[in-house]
Order: sequence, then structure tokens, then C-alpha cells
Amino acid sequence: MNWTFLVAGGLFLVLAGLVGADYLSTSIVTDGSFVLASSGQTANGSYASRVMAADASEITRSMTGGESLASDLSVKSSGPVLVSDYASGKSALTPDSLACVFIRHVPGQEEESELYSMGILNKGSYAASRVVGPGLTGGLDVNGSGMMSFGSQKFGNDTLRSSGFVSGNLTLRDFVKFGGRL
Repeated sequence: MNWTFLVAGGLFLVLAGLVGADYLSTSIVTDGSFVLASSGQTANGSYASRVMAADASEITRSMTGGESLASDLSVKSSGPVLVSDYASGKSALTPDSLACVFIRHVPGQEEESELYSMGILNKGSYAASRVVGPGLTGGLDVNGSGMMSFGSQKFGNDTLRSSGFVSGNLTLRDFVKFGGRL
């Protein structure tokens, strides 16, 4: 046996473990009930979600860790679905060199932002995508019948708040991006 190759292979495995990304993926198809919870936290923010259904359902979830925390959740069900998710993010304010000189900027100041959604569907589909990094980005797509509450807010040099509630037969699409430019 060649010890050089064995030592080199072991060294590559150790280095790969130090630079690798964390990834989690779940896929469920059931005709019964399920409960699925996810959460994660980085220096830039946090994310938490819970989903529960009681009938024929298809669920996919993925989460990626590292500097940015990304989460995607999709549920389709022919019965009741209970969902809740919350994401918060922090981003440092960096002044635009072309901006007006009257814009106040305090070095080291951070903006904090939040996204949330919660509700119950009699039947339908729910899809949420959240990226917590230097800023916060999120999308929500709901189609079905029931009721949903959703909203977002940003605190910092400027404050921006949005909230909504919808019930009945509904189609809801919401996209939010805090920090950076589109």
C-alpha cells in the first residue's frame, strides 16, 4: 500500500470538511399526517418554520447553511395545512458613493429586517423561500382556501412595514428584498 496516497487522501478529506457547505433536504409523500419543523441561525440572522398537514400531501424542504442561510419549503395537500415561518436578517449599511451628501450614515450601523407568514389552509399549496445573508430576501406563493397572515418590516436608518391578511379562496404572491439592490 502506498502511504503517500493514503495520507494525501486523508488530508483532502479533512480540508473538504473545513470548506464544505451544510445542506439538508427532505421529501415526503403521505396519505396520513405529518409535522415538519426547521430552524437555522447565522451571524446574519435566523430562520424558523413549522408545517403540519392531515391528509394526502407532498412536502419538499431544503436548507443550506454557511454565510447565508437559504430555505425553501413547498407543501401541496388535499386536506388541512397549518403553516408558520419567520425569518430575520441583519445587514450593515454601506453608503453609496454617488448618494446625496445629506444622507446620514453612521459607521457600523446595522439594519434589521423580518419576514413572517402564518395561516391555515383547508386545502391547497404553500411555497416559501427565504435567504438570510447580508440582507433578507423572501418569496411566498399560496394557492387554496383558508386564511393567511403575512408581513415584513425593516428597521434602521429608514423604517418600512407591511402586513396583510387574506381569507377565503385565495391566491397570494409576495416577494420582499431588504438590503442591496434588485
